[in-house]
Amino acid sequence: MIATFRISEDDYADAMKLFVRPTPLRWTLLAAIGALLVLGALLGGPKLWPAAVGGMVGMAVVLIATRLLTLAMARRHYRKYKAMQAEFQAELLDNGLRLASPHGDGMVVWENVLKWRQDDRFVLIYPMPRLYHIVPKSIAAQGFDIQGLTQRLQQHVGPPF
Repeated sequence: MIATFRISEDDYADAMKLFVRPTPLRWTLLAAIGALLVLGALLGGPKLWPAAVGGMVGMAVVLIATRLLTLAMARRHYRKYKAMQAEFQAELLDNGLRLASPHGDGMVVWENVLKWRQDDRFVLIYPMPRLYHIVPKSIAAQGFDIQGLTQRLQQHVGPPF
């Protein structure tokens, strides 16, 4: 079954949100840093309070600013990336996922997939650590087997990260 889709600017930005979503390891690191800052504020006395509170506020500001900047950059990149605005086709095959557009046709074989992740709208397939293919789950309405895709990814690559 070949499904046809387009990635809109909003889709691209939402896929980027999924891309930058912290992994459990990153959440653990952030929680540990936050706990150290709180501990420093509680146990450090009045001389350490300003630094600890400043660290907590700084960490929150950096996290929020990074997210906003990333989304703004994603929208800007989408507008400049004309090939992303084309119509794509996806076909699930036994040995991988075939993706095609007017600009090219390629096969993502399971053995070359490094990792993958998903949310309620997209499946991101990573052939490299910071390069991913966006497969919108909405193509299931055309008969595309999204569940089969995620099962094969699970089988050949492992669980989503």
